[in-house]
Amino acid sequence: MRAGTWVTGAVLVLGALAGCGGEEGKTSTDAAGTPAATAARTDGPGDYRAPTDLCPKVDFGPLTAAVAPADGSPKGQRTGSDPATGSGAACLQGFGAAGAKTEGRSVVYCTAWKNVATAIKQYKYVLSTARNEARGQVAQIADLGDGAFRYESLKEAAVFRDDLRLLVRASNMECEVQMQSLSSLTAQQVTAAWPAMEETARALLPRLRS
Repeated sequence: MRAGTWVTGAVLVLGALAGCGGEEGKTSTDAAGTPAATAARTDGPGDYRAPTDLCPKVDFGPLTAAVAPADGSPKGQRTGSDPATGSGAACLQGFGAAGAKTEGRSVVYCTAWKNVATAIKQYKYVLSTARNEARGQVAQIADLGDGAFRYESLKEAAVFRDDLRLLVRASNMECEVQMQSLSSLTAQQVTAAWPAMEETARALLPRLRS
């Protein structure tokens, strides 16, 4: 149940670009951030409630330091095709060029599922599909939420040369940090991007509880 498309518009030098996929709960609204009628707030058992405005809570600083400088301001929007099951928000930050040609973006999705059991089920589903989509190994991350893993996705290979993804579950909240680039990242950039993505997720989780 992976769905969702984000048309980036002018946020990137990439032009009108689509392709941020994700699991159920990531169905996007429009690039201007106007919530759809179905992107309502999900409140249910668990430590987290659905965020409605994610960008103020996301620090892209670690990724701009590790990969490339920011290109423009972050863009946010509401998500959730079925708010009775899960809903949340997303934030997209474009990146410019630094050193080697790097034009891309980072997208953070956070979904509050209706309860912890649903969040666990969705987490296991994405983990199983990641093993089929990954280039190389799916790596587990210790001491991050109640479970986390990272991998390089081949799903968007027709658009992106590199598509790095990190997913974490904490109670009923699931967040995914993506780093995607049209030009190939250097080995140094990839090595630096992984801990930067992890740092972004670690800093974000407590802010989602406030």
